[in-house]
Amino acid sequence: MPISLAEIFDALVEDETVANQYAQFVLDQIQTGTCLDLACGTGTISEKLKTYFKITGLDLDPEMLKEYTKRNPECQTILGSMSDLSALGYFDTILLFGDSLNYVLGADELKTVLSQAISHLNEKGVFIFDMHTENRYEEFKEEYLEEGIVCGHPFQWTILSMPDQIINHHFAFFDEHGNAQTLSFDQRVYPLQMILDHLESLNTKIECYSDFSEGIHPDKEKYLFVVRKRSL
Repeated sequence: MPISLAEIFDALVEDETVANQYAQFVLDQIQTGTCLDLACGTGTISEKLKTYFKITGLDLDPEMLKEYTKRNPECQTILGSMSDLSALGYFDTILLFGDSLNYVLGADELKTVLSQAISHLNEKGVFIFDMHTENRYEEFKEEYLEEGIVCGHPFQWTILSMPDQIINHHFAFFDEHGNAQTLSFDQRVYPLQMILDHLESLNTKIECYSDFSEGIHPDKEKYLFVVRKRSL
């Protein structure tokens, strides 16, 4: 039987301590209202925040949304792309975590994602997102290998930096006969200045953090951005 990434995703990557840090980071900015959780996956962050916000989860993967609904039955879900929010309304908070922005492989589409999110904020709303620092590309120039067992399946996970600022993730999951099911996907690491320039062009106020500490520190793993519209 094929292995569903959605069903094993939490066991593979979830970190309770980090999830709590993200939730607290959000609550340090805003504590109530409507919330759109972009690229929501299985709903880890929504679960932490749903007692504070009325949350809608959006994801491209219907299997992820099935797991999301099991975890957060009281939250609405939308199957769709974060690059096209035209059918949606406005929100007090929009979130985009899990370095999901780095799965957008083209600069034009990335700018569209940012523009769409900003345009769907209420007047005093806040857009909070993360992305890889430039250091992550350098880190994986030497191949990373993780091996273990997840949900009873032996697995290998390799991460390797490729040309054009691409980071490739490759998974192999093995059944009881040693047969492998493989999955592979890419992320792109973008220059911080490109992100800041585009956000500024959208007439926003930007706060930048590095691994939850205020300021820009390229040697950290992730940048986090807190973005608000400027008053007209």
